[in-house]
Amino acid sequence: MSSQETSKMIADIGTLTLDDLRKFLLVAKEKIQVYIDILSESTADAHRSEEEARSTIALYERFPAEHQEEHKQLLDSLVGILDRLVVCRADGEKQLHEFIAESVNIERACIKQIEELIANDETGRYI
Repeated sequence: MSSQETSKMIADIGTLTLDDLRKFLLVAKEKIQVYIDILSESTADAHRSEEEARSTIALYERFPAEHQEEHKQLLDSLVGILDRLVVCRADGEKQLHEFIAESVNIERACIKQIEELIANDETGRYI
């Protein structure tokens, strides 16, 4: 979701009734939890993959020098894969954190609009 999309969604929240906002808020909370679960699971999986790659590299580094030279191309490939894994995990985490932050901002806008509707006693009408 881009910041422009988020801004439009937040602006559109002002056109919803209290019932619409409550329904939207419920769905938004569920979706945020799904995103958090995905982030947690994918991060854990990525860390496991990185650790497996590090263990394999460490195992190869214990080989005698002639065996290391024999498998140098494989070891170099594994190191390259590990580097890409780390970069991909970090990028994915960053993007998901940004998406969660935008989702929370939308949720906050809903809560603010609900509070305003209740304060103005406009609970059943569009504003």
